[in-house]
Amino acid sequence: MSITVSIREPLGTRQASLPLTIGAEGADLLVPGDTVFPLTLEVAADQWTLRGAPDMQVVVNGCTLRVPVSLAAGDVLRVGDAQIVLQPELAQIQVEHLVGNATVAPIQAQALPGEEVVAGVREIIAAGGDSLATNATMRLPSRLRSRPLRWLALGSAAVLAGVVAWVLFGLVPVAVQLTPAAATINSPGWLDWRAGDRIFLLPGRRTLQIAHPGYRSQTVTLNVTRQLADAAPLPIQLALLPGVLVVDTHGETADLLVDGRKVATLPGAALLEAGTRDIIVRAPRRVDFVARLEIKGAGARQSLDAPLQSATGWLVLDTVPAAALVSVDGAAHGAAPARLELDSGLRNLSLRAPGRRVWSSQVAIIAGQTLDLGRIDLAAPAPLPLPAVVQAVAPPVATVEVAKPEPRTPPPARVQSALLGTLVLLPAGSYAQGSERREQGRRANEVLRNVTLARPYYLAQTEVSNAQFRAFRASHSAGIAMDKSLDLDNQPVTNVSWNDAVEFCNWLSLREGLPVAYERRDGRWQLVQPAVHGFRLPTEAEWEYAARYVNGQRAQRYAWGDVLPPPAGAANLAGQESLPTRPGPDVRLAAALPDYRDEHTVAAPIGSYARTPSGLHDMGGNVTEWMHDVYVSMPDAGAVTDPAGPATDGAHAIRGASWRTANIAELRLAWRERGSAPSQTLGFRVARSVEVTP
Repeated sequence: MSITVSIREPLGTRQASLPLTIGAEGADLLVPGDTVFPLTLEVAADQWTLRGAPDMQVVVNGCTLRVPVSLAAGDVLRVGDAQIVLQPELAQIQVEHLVGNATVAPIQAQALPGEEVVAGVREIIAAGGDSLATNATMRLPSRLRSRPLRWLALGSAAVLAGVVAWVLFGLVPVAVQLTPAAATINSPGWLDWRAGDRIFLLPGRRTLQIAHPGYRSQTVTLNVTRQLADAAPLPIQLALLPGVLVVDTHGETADLLVDGRKVATLPGAALLEAGTRDIIVRAPRRVDFVARLEIKGAGARQSLDAPLQSATGWLVLDTVPAAALVSVDGAAHGAAPARLELDSGLRNLSLRAPGRRVWSSQVAIIAGQTLDLGRIDLAAPAPLPLPAVVQAVAPPVATVEVAKPEPRTPPPARVQSALLGTLVLLPAGSYAQGSERREQGRRANEVLRNVTLARPYYLAQTEVSNAQFRAFRASHSAGIAMDKSLDLDNQPVTNVSWNDAVEFCNWLSLREGLPVAYERRDGRWQLVQPAVHGFRLPTEAEWEYAARYVNGQRAQRYAWGDVLPPPAGAANLAGQESLPTRPGPDVRLAAALPDYRDEHTVAAPIGSYARTPSGLHDMGGNVTEWMHDVYVSMPDAGAVTDPAGPATDGAHAIRGASWRTANIAELRLAWRERGSAPSQTLGFRVARSVEVTP
């Protein structure tokens, strides 16, 4: 391949073709100095390549040439006593001599009279007549001889100044706004530069490379035109590099969860994006280690000491007679006496000895504690079956329901749970449950009827939190929603089934020395009869009474009163902070309350908002709540006393608004729905019947 190039030499500019040779006498480009073996400058597919003999003293960009090298704009060759600057993109070669001026003169269209072009040396030859010197060559006086060179230098300087002015005038100043401000900008090119908050670029397609220590580098491609000179500053923000978090679990193998997502297996290090991060270290049969850290980023190394406490407890027991078979949650655990390590929570214990009645009970295992049941007497023999004839004629056993006496002394207005905190007393009373037909947003399942609650009861002031539930079931995880964690200790527990909520109530009763309120009958959890004062779920009638009624005198439509929109900070609902940021399952929230803000994207810490007149938090927001009742779509419109739903199996009722709630119908306290599976918006709070004293 051959291309034409422009060669600028000390005596002027000429044209030549690639490939060409560079060196001593006989080369296409003659340079002074000791250059016996010529170099060869070739071109292929617009790429210039330099080849030379191994023993030549040729320096390319300060390095001695050893092998053929590809050349780029601005590369500098040192050959003999010459310096050569290459500009492939402009098809130019510029030669500067360090000594002398031995080079090939530019080719002229016609020699001037009295001049002769000889290998780059310009001499004046006499036109004829006598010789004025000892030879035929007549030298001009130095004053006359130097004048053409002076004019040539002045002309060259003027041309160079004009070219520089033309190039500088063609540069476009582009304003940039960098974050961080000290970031550097590199624009590959031979004439671009930066001054302050502007970078001066030649027109055309240009590439900027922005970098700063501790940040991710960024490349920006611009189509540089004159319009950019007057445009607003170009914002360029570099992202911090991740930080390094080293977690010491004291040898335990565990999972590292950051903002609800698993990111690494521990012990070890993990790369985490800069910012405030919710950290959970989780291992089987260990209590979660939870922390909130400010990750510095920029490659900074941080350490976290995360000792993991056991999530198991011990059960110690013996039996009379000895060697009874022990079963926990249906799994065999050998024979008594026994010391068993069990996961924390409510466990079903069975003891079986030959010829003896099976002994069964529920036991509450607390992490890090030992439950010693002592010696259990199994001496009572198992009942023998009656003969068939006797069974046939045996009279039915009559059942008599004994009226429960009312408490003789008024119950306290507040009771305390060691785990949950305050429970609020709701007095006995009657009210109109449901909604009238003309109420805006009313649904058909909100049947209006008179309800009497014959006995006072207690209702927890707040919903059950993640931390409280994990005291019962350490492995529970609520997950994330809208890129936010639902698993923080002080957020309400979600992603729990109705059975999970009931089992928590029984476990809490045993933990605090109360009788359990639920028992397994017909393959499902049902309330113990007659009713006891252990922890349980509220009925629909109890929940609506507590949420809607003010001092038993009047009803309110919403948790904050009777009007819409809700006042600022009234409850955790689907406000502006809950709007989805990208397409997905949350896109329906785009119709959220248009002017409402509650400062929480997902579930808020329990008790974050104002109490109802009854003294309860989050009855109209945060998470919806499981009810005790099996759901009935059309309740009986007749008056009822202490309704608790049908004694059948099925989906259960749920009540209250959540952090995803935005429409009028679901904001009302009369709204009711059914549920049969865990959800990220569904939790629960507990209730207790008032203990009847003689």
